[in-house]
Amino acid sequence: MGKLTFVLHDESVNTYGFRMLTGGANLEEFKKNPVMLLNHNDYDLPIGRWENIRVDGGQILADAVFDEGDARAKEVMRKVENDFIRMASIGAWPPEEKSDAYDLMMPGQTLPTVTKWAVREASIVTIGANHNALVFYDRDSKQIIDLNDRNNLIRLIDSNNPKKRIKMSVLTDVLKLKDAASEVEIVTAVQGIIANADRLEKEKKTLAAAIDEMNKSKKEAQKQEAIVLTDAAIRDGRYDAKGRENLLNLFDKDFEGTKAMLAAIPRRANVVDQMGTKGSGVTLGDWKDKSWDELDKAGKLMELKDILPELYKSKFKERFGIEPKM
Repeated sequence: MGKLTFVLHDESVNTYGFRMLTGGANLEEFKKNPVMLLNHNDYDLPIGRWENIRVDGGQILADAVFDEGDARAKEVMRKVENDFIRMASIGAWPPEEKSDAYDLMMPGQTLPTVTKWAVREASIVTIGANHNALVFYDRDSKQIIDLNDRNNLIRLIDSNNPKKRIKMSVLTDVLKLKDAASEVEIVTAVQGIIANADRLEKEKKTLAAAIDEMNKSKKEAQKQEAIVLTDAAIRDGRYDAKGRENLLNLFDKDFEGTKAMLAAIPRRANVVDQMGTKGSGVTLGDWKDKSWDELDKAGKLMELKDILPELYKSKFKERFGIEPKM
């Protein structure tokens, strides 16, 4: 028959609760001696070899070549050819590195993710599937059979990396759970944290939008008030109309500071205030009717010059016959 391709390994969670990353597999030792065993039994002679050993996505694939000169191998080949046996399985050395990273965990995974390991052999197996027919060998090449003993399995995975051993008590303490909390309880607690973080993020965005809207409204109100204050300052003589835009720009940069500065500028007294001084003997109503000499006697000429320069010129010319030099 033609060569059959088997899946020797994938990255799914095995029945022992951990998984092994294909990208971390060292195939070099295996490729040097790609023996095909039956049910991981290395006390018997190989029944064939593996060719075209390769990685495809998350799988390790290989083509089976049976030793047709061996009656036992030929019988296994016949059963494979007639679809009585479909399974193959990796035999690996103990894990070299592992990770407790949460983002590498998959549903149903209860033990770390093995990130670095080496392939020892691959077998045709009569029972199981590649993801739960995994076999480990110790460094003396003895097969570690009882992987269903969880304590033995944990020791095996952690033995090469004691500093990285999962400390579930730390996790349950952070999540405020009992040390004996189940996987469902831990996942539920983590999902609750994620949901709460999502809620807080949404509330943060809503609050930020509300603050932005409030600041926008406040800025607009200040802009309108700045226009009113600027125009009032120009009307009462505290600020030159030519500098209106500059003053509005100052308000835009520092509203409160500019408002305080403008309030500190004294208002210029209006004509009525200045000309209505008590006890002067001269009021606004009769300045036009007073002569130069009368205004001089009342001490109002300088005041008249400052406040009503045109009337001052008229009185000067009337008295001296020439225009005054202002």
